[in-house]
Amino acid sequence: DADADVIEIPTGGTDVTIVGKLTAGKILLGNTSTATGQGGSTTLDFSANQNFVLTLTSNITLANPSTEAVGQAGVIVFIQDGGSDTLSLGSQYKTVGDAGITLSTADGSVDIIPYFVSAADSILLGAVQLALSGA
Repeated sequence: DADADVIEIPTGGTDVTIVGKLTAGKILLGNTSTATGQGGSTTLDFSANQNFVLTLTSNITLANPSTEAVGQAGVIVFIQDGGSDTLSLGSQYKTVGDAGITLSTADGSVDIIPYFVSAADSILLGAVQLALSGA
């Protein structure tokens, strides 16, 4: 498609059309990583993705990344495949009161965690939406 690499920014209005990826500084907007069979130590690639969907097959630890950019925000979705898998967090992931996060345990449970990168080595995790349906 000849227009695949075209970015149109009108001069007389507020509409903007972007075909492909938009990178604002180091912040990649809109990309989602979908990974099945997740467990063990897992490092999310924030330079390639804004959102993450992880289907768990065992307990998971989100290891500290080196690719996050200040101002980046998105969601991390956990889907239980078999149930009862737990989440541990590297030291860069921050929760209210450093309380950690307890995921839903039922098979097929979908939990969504919003995040915001506030500083280098600081990924703030928001309130978890637990046990949503529709995996």
